[in-house]
Amino acid sequence: MSTYQCSKGHASVESDYCSECGVKIAGSVASAIADAMATSNSSSSQVCPDCATPHEIGSGKFCEICGYNFLTGGHGEVPVALTSTPPPSVATVKQAAIASDPTSLTQTSSVNSEASSSEPSKILAWELIVSIDPTLAYADSPPPPRDRAPTTFRLEKPSNLIGRTSELRAIHPEIPLDYDDAVSSRHALVNRQPDGSFVLRDIGSSNGTILNGIEIKALVDIPLKDGDRFTLGHWTCIDVKAIR
Repeated sequence: MSTYQCSKGHASVESDYCSECGVKIAGSVASAIADAMATSNSSSSQVCPDCATPHEIGSGKFCEICGYNFLTGGHGEVPVALTSTPPPSVATVKQAAIASDPTSLTQTSSVNSEASSSEPSKILAWELIVSIDPTLAYADSPPPPRDRAPTTFRLEKPSNLIGRTSELRAIHPEIPLDYDDAVSSRHALVNRQPDGSFVLRDIGSSNGTILNGIEIKALVDIPLKDGDRFTLGHWTCIDVKAIR
């Protein structure tokens, strides 16, 4: 696990701001981003504080890459594009067919009943279950917390930040992992899609995110499904559960 020394001599687990005192770490990528943002104040562009993507002033309030909202400071808030008038539903087509041929009502009802029984139950909600797995620890990891019961988080917001609370930087994650110092303050996002499903996005964490045993690329949305497991930090394990 990488550490970064701040100007006060602390060993920080985060590369941008010291995880101990909050001071900006000189020479880090985040410092370069901050400098670029300061420079951009006098130009026609600005830099996204989450993913460092250049953003033209006046081109919209959202970052095109990660969805950062430049007006509210919200994370991963990419708006859902509105589509044109949707095509008629299957139910509408069937109703029209029944109106033209009433004798088909019995047959249609039978088909609908069979189709309903074969469809999987609808997902009512999604949850993340956070637990500790000591077998995930690195050689230099500290001992995991003892007797810490799994914690369940219901995904009720369209964008859910996973990370560690930082009062100095006003970061308050929906899924706080404050007990694990190898988790970045802004580590990952779990965002709702138009169809109600969720995707996982590592937003440039210091130590990465592993989904089902494979490390995912930063700033790439990965669809989540019931039963998925992703790990991060020293020994933090998060299970995905669909409530039906």
